[in-house]
Amino acid sequence: MNRRRPLFALSAGAALVMTLAACGSSSPSSPSASASSGSSASGDPIVLGASLPLTGPLGVFGAPLQAGYQQAVKAINGAGGVDVGGTKRPLKLVVLDNKSDPTVVTSSTKSLINDSSAVALLGSVTPPLTIPFSVVADQEQIPAISGLTPTLAWKGASANGWKYAYDVFIDETEQTAVNFQASDLVSNNKKVALFTDTEEDGKAMGALWESQAGKFGYTIAYHAQFPVGTTDFSQFVQKAKDSGAEVMIAQVIPPDAVALWKQMKALGYQPKTAWPEKGGTVGFADAAGPLSEGASVFGWWTPTNGNTGGQAVYDANKTQFGDGLGSQAVVSSYAMVQILADAISRAGSTEPDAINKAIGGTKDLATVLAKITLGADHRGVIPVSAVQWQGKSQATVWPAAQSTAKLEAPIPGLAK
Repeated sequence: MNRRRPLFALSAGAALVMTLAACGSSSPSSPSASASSGSSASGDPIVLGASLPLTGPLGVFGAPLQAGYQQAVKAINGAGGVDVGGTKRPLKLVVLDNKSDPTVVTSSTKSLINDSSAVALLGSVTPPLTIPFSVVADQEQIPAISGLTPTLAWKGASANGWKYAYDVFIDETEQTAVNFQASDLVSNNKKVALFTDTEEDGKAMGALWESQAGKFGYTIAYHAQFPVGTTDFSQFVQKAKDSGAEVMIAQVIPPDAVALWKQMKALGYQPKTAWPEKGGTVGFADAAGPLSEGASVFGWWTPTNGNTGGQAVYDANKTQFGDGLGSQAVVSSYAMVQILADAISRAGSTEPDAINKAIGGTKDLATVLAKITLGADHRGVIPVSAVQWQGKSQATVWPAAQSTAKLEAPIPGLAK
């Protein structure tokens, strides 16, 4: 039987897009933290619970995600809070560290519901963490929303469809096409070497790259598959080099991406374009040093993608999280709070079924990330782009109309 806690009726107001109200973030003094800063509302708080990877192999994503949640809560509270039935209520954010561990995701998410009385949940990143988070949301019948998780892999993890969980991010079919489309910006021999781990997104995206390659005139010359946590890629790198592939695409966690890049450098493998997806997104330049120069990955926000107020949030975070996907992650998580606040406002209640129904009815909502519509499959698909590490920044290189720099090739960081 699903556990349903009695929830007192709270209200949520409509002041959503006050993105300039307060963009400064605060860092918690411990891996678990609560935040309800900037409140000018007078009623009892509406608790939002977030399970984040503040530590562990995916820990690079935790800080920007938490910053985005905190900043959105502060901005909404500073604009008066949320209103249901004429009563203003502040938002309160409770954050727990899931340590990048799916088992801890489950326990921390249940704690947010049962111990912190969260009326709605905010997720973290990648299918291995977001799927167990979503399972708990459906079991406990508490609405939950995540960003930074490829939507097809997430969708496919529930045979009968998700009931209370939602995911707002890219569609992997569009994402995997970008690697080929952006690689067309430079001359290459159309041969591809794939490196994919055996987690959910590695399997899903590996299959999509294989099926999409021919549509764009590319051939998969070599495909390496390996478990997460692999440290010795030398045999795979040598085979990729021997295949002559001038385009290299990988789906790996951050530590594995660094190990892979070091061994590519050591073995003299320098393709024209190289894509360390997931592992090469946030923090890669700090972890890999000069080797990161020229590595490309997909992006999930640009200033001209139809968002409302995203540039202000992005600019406010560049000093702390860099000019690239770290700050884009802040923008994404900020938008998740906007979506929940809008849904609670329209629901006129914090009763889970009412919030859930309202989230499902989200259509053309202006957020700092993009204009969001949630489909019947509980996905909100956003535009995809391509960025490249150029120094400490990730410049947008595709699509051409939104680019801020030219694609560097061959990969400077892997030069002999």
